[in-house]
Amino acid sequence: MVEEFDIIIKNASIIDGSGGAPFKGAVAIRGERIESVGEKVRGDAGVIIDAEGLSVAPGFIDVHNHGDASILYYPKAESFVRQGITTFVGGNCGSSPGPYGEYLDIGYFLYDIFTDLSLAMYYPDRLVERDKLNERHLEVFGWRIDWHTLGEFCKRVESVGISANYIPLVGHGEIRTLVMGRDYRRRATRSETKKMQEHVRTAMEEGIRGISVGRDYEPGYYADLEELVACAKVAAEYGGIYTSHSLRTGLRRERKPGDAPPPKINGILEAIEVGRRCKMSVEISHLSPLYDVYPTGSEIMSEASVKATLKAIDDARSEGLDVNFDVIPHHLTGGIYASPWLAGLLLPWVRLVGSREGLAKALKMKDFRDEVRNIIMSGKWYGLNPNLNPSWAHLPNIVECRVEEFVGKTIAQVGESMKVDGLEALMEVLSLDPDTKAVLKGEDDSTKLTFYKHPEMMIGIDTFCMDDKWECRNPPWYVPNENTYGGFPRYFRRAVKETNTLTLNEAIRKVTSLPARKFKIKERGLLKEGFYADIVVFNPATITDKGDQIEPRKYPEGIEYVIVNGVIVVNKSVHTGAKPGKVLYRD
Repeated sequence: MVEEFDIIIKNASIIDGSGGAPFKGAVAIRGERIESVGEKVRGDAGVIIDAEGLSVAPGFIDVHNHGDASILYYPKAESFVRQGITTFVGGNCGSSPGPYGEYLDIGYFLYDIFTDLSLAMYYPDRLVERDKLNERHLEVFGWRIDWHTLGEFCKRVESVGISANYIPLVGHGEIRTLVMGRDYRRRATRSETKKMQEHVRTAMEEGIRGISVGRDYEPGYYADLEELVACAKVAAEYGGIYTSHSLRTGLRRERKPGDAPPPKINGILEAIEVGRRCKMSVEISHLSPLYDVYPTGSEIMSEASVKATLKAIDDARSEGLDVNFDVIPHHLTGGIYASPWLAGLLLPWVRLVGSREGLAKALKMKDFRDEVRNIIMSGKWYGLNPNLNPSWAHLPNIVECRVEEFVGKTIAQVGESMKVDGLEALMEVLSLDPDTKAVLKGEDDSTKLTFYKHPEMMIGIDTFCMDDKWECRNPPWYVPNENTYGGFPRYFRRAVKETNTLTLNEAIRKVTSLPARKFKIKERGLLKEGFYADIVVFNPATITDKGDQIEPRKYPEGIEYVIVNGVIVVNKSVHTGAKPGKVLYRD
């Protein structure tokens, strides 16, 4: 018999991505596209997947991601596809792999190389000369970073091949660096802003889907509203989207006592104003409660903060603005990296002495401790600033330590037992065991679940794509964040399985057809005849994340098959090595 299809998925519980109820049926695939979806599919196929007891859904779309920074190093994107991500939006937080000039700013992923080339005790230089970096990059990876525009980078990605689809955004930060060089800690002149607009136009002409900003980071922190609007307007001419890591913490560097961070809600209102002036779609990145509750612990006050935050979104939408937001699944450890080493809280001094053991020895000196305390209380080190976060000592919970009486206690609890404050307790613990490991202990994720309920919420894991071996050799010895491997399974575990916050079909809609509409991804996000065959086959009863803060590098359970553009990329939870992904340019 002639095979009519390439793949048939039969006996499945089909969740088509629309939000509608699941139904029993089959999906047939020919080439890159879905040929048939229904109760029965007549015909034969080269590959038949029996999905009895499993659910079939469109591939998950990650709307806030930094996988473009690592995709050339990990083109199989195992940490993405093995959790069901078939499409990711890169170039967020104002950072993208181009356009590049004399200086490169990709230290987040190439952390070890940047740390080696930009020695600093507190804040390494975010910019490294291209030639200087390439000399070391060639030694480590065997090739040079030689592209200039973001479009040229995308062509490089296509030549290598990737396992997941990639949607590129251009980072405002890269454009600002290209125009202003090292002299970026100020407002841009009119002529500089015009040059930035030219680079935005180049990116949009190359098919890039929009522009992102990172307002808590250099150099985006120094831009004013007029500069942001000027750049965004060019993207808007092409139907581009504006994604905003909004100004909420302020620049993440030294902060003197009394120098308060900006009102968090103003950052969201700024992003909405850009959308209003430019008449363009706005995506608010990794939204969290924007009104602080202190002291913590009041469920009523926490809920009120979430509702007040969401009101800004709802007010904008009632005005007719297309505003959405995304949320990071893990309620404590969002971000790209994590480090289990407690010594990382004193990172500048670890760098100074060269090792955890050296730190322990130095901390036995009273004058060294006094000096560390004075510097921390002056606000020089953003990584530990009690002036900004008076409750910091209640978060690190010790899980491994040679001093058994400390295990299971927070730094605050250790301090209470020793009748000293948090800083003294931290230094005492590390002087006794510099290899102490701790996890963040915090409140429950009820606020996260409240955000999940909003009809315009989407998911973004905010990580690189990696394998399960990646780690940094430089302090604080980073490993990838838990979300890198299990962010989406965690979302389904918490939102659907454990709390019934969302129905499974609604949870699927928020990571398939909703982001496809938002980012104008045609013919994806639904299980529908004629659409591209980006498909996830999973077990709704067993889907879960497996990593934790001590060892996050574990792939999830419950993701059985992943299909990208009609090609099986994950087969029985194992990567096949296939790289059928595409760069999804703006039409």
